[in-house]
Amino acid sequence: MYVKRAIEVYQNTASTTMPTIDAIVQLLNEMGNLLADTQAETERVANPAVSEPLKKLQYVLFELMGVVDHRSEEGKRLLLNYVVINQSLVTVQLHKQYELLPEIRRQVDQLANAWSEARHNQRNRRYSDSF
Repeated sequence: MYVKRAIEVYQNTASTTMPTIDAIVQLLNEMGNLLADTQAETERVANPAVSEPLKKLQYVLFELMGVVDHRSEEGKRLLLNYVVINQSLVTVQLHKQYELLPEIRRQVDQLANAWSEARHNQRNRRYSDSF
C-alpha cells in the first residue's frame, strides 16, 4: 500500500519538476512512437481507425506551440515546423493520405533529435561553467 502511494507521489513530483526541455524531448519521442504505431495500423488494416491517435498528436503539437518563444527567429521557425506537421496530420485525417505518415514521423524524429542535442549542449555548458 505504502509503496504504491510512494510511486504515485514520485511520478507526480517527477513530472511537475521535469525541466521543460526534457518534457519536450519526451513528448516528441512519444509522438514518434505513436506515429509508428499509426503507420503500422494503416499498413495492416484497409480502413484503419486512426482518428483518435491523430487527434492526440495534434493536441501534443498545440501544447508544444504554446511554449515557443514567438519573438525570436528560432521560435518563429520552430512554430512554422509545428504548423506544417499539424497541417500534414489534418491532411492525413481528412483525405486519408496515409502515405504522408512516414514523412511526418521523419519530421518529428528530426525535431526530437534537435531538442536532444540542445539539451545535451545545455547540460555540457552548465557542467563546464560549474568548474
